[in-house]
Amino acid sequence: MDHTQPFESAISGGILPCVALLARRLDNSDVLSTYLGPKSIAAADPDPIDANTIFTLASITKLATTVAALQLVERGLIQLDDDVAELLPVLCRQKIISGFDDQGQPVLQDRKSPITLRHLLTHSSGAGYTFLDAGEKLRQYHRFHGTPPNHGPTVESRFGVPLLYQPGEGWAYGAGIDWAGRLVEQLSGQSLEAYFTEHIWKPLGASGTFTFFPGAQGRAGMASRGPGGPDKLAPVPGGLGLNAGVEACFGGQGGHGRADDVLKLLHSLLANDGRLLRPQTADAMFRGQLSPASKAALKQSLEGSAWAVGDYYPGEEYDWGLGGLLIEKAGDGAPYARGANTLTWSGAPNLFWFIDRANGLCGLFVTQLLPPGDAGATDAIREFQKVAYQKNKTQG
Repeated sequence: MDHTQPFESAISGGILPCVALLARRLDNSDVLSTYLGPKSIAAADPDPIDANTIFTLASITKLATTVAALQLVERGLIQLDDDVAELLPVLCRQKIISGFDDQGQPVLQDRKSPITLRHLLTHSSGAGYTFLDAGEKLRQYHRFHGTPPNHGPTVESRFGVPLLYQPGEGWAYGAGIDWAGRLVEQLSGQSLEAYFTEHIWKPLGASGTFTFFPGAQGRAGMASRGPGGPDKLAPVPGGLGLNAGVEACFGGQGGHGRADDVLKLLHSLLANDGRLLRPQTADAMFRGQLSPASKAALKQSLEGSAWAVGDYYPGEEYDWGLGGLLIEKAGDGAPYARGANTLTWSGAPNLFWFIDRANGLCGLFVTQLLPPGDAGATDAIREFQKVAYQKNKTQG
């Protein structure tokens, strides 16, 4: 069976609006380079997506921001375990929200230890996202103060709220890498977009189209699972709501760009080619970074989670590397042989990437579909990896 058939059926059947399937071997040969479906389900006669299409990358931005921060570590401008208080005063003056009193007023505790760059890059700083389950305390905090959650044009105005736990003592997917992006701007003297252009996309020979502030031209539209049923999609005119009203570069969620440029980033880290990072720095990305307490909290967060995009299996062992989820040990039930210490993560519109050094393979699945963790998209992500691993074995 042609590898595109399941994905073409998913598009024609209203399961996916579009899909880009990209995978590349260690030797830089392509395993998959397939673009299917329309740029927009709202248009009467839409153009198809292709290599020039600009996608909302959402949390895929986190990987580039992590690389940027590690470059500054290599330049000696900061170390992973340095206190970031002088560079990020709005974040570091925040206290820990431990609960609420009988009147609903937040109970705040002093922070006992510094917030470090390592904490920011591994979601162990205490900085959360209000729109996830772990952010219920933050939502209640906003309700008490009468302020809208996840609102504000800058990182400081949007994420300058109390922490969920003491740094290094928990894990919650959150705004740490948005703060790390601000740190890159402070240390480099450049906007994050300008820094990426000079120090990431240019060395990779990328197209130069990555931006935090996209126009409409060439951009793929967003879709959501509509009220008409599981096989009915509806356009989302405003795109990804998480980025509504932003006026700054959000290094954790704000990027837009081409899929093939992201694949170049993935392959550089797979090949450890030195174009972005020294080999020993890139190697560290594939090692676990969490304290035992944070690692236990990560496991609890992922178990039965509906928010995490991708396919995860019983028996897998997790840590957080630098840049993504580290699958230290493969589990049971996967229809492909994921290698140990595979680095992977995703983006809210059901995007998914992986770097599997053990098998010499990296891949990227791109669609533009909300909500994250959609069941149809999860099935397609599983099928994508199954095809990529099979083709990696069989092609010369």
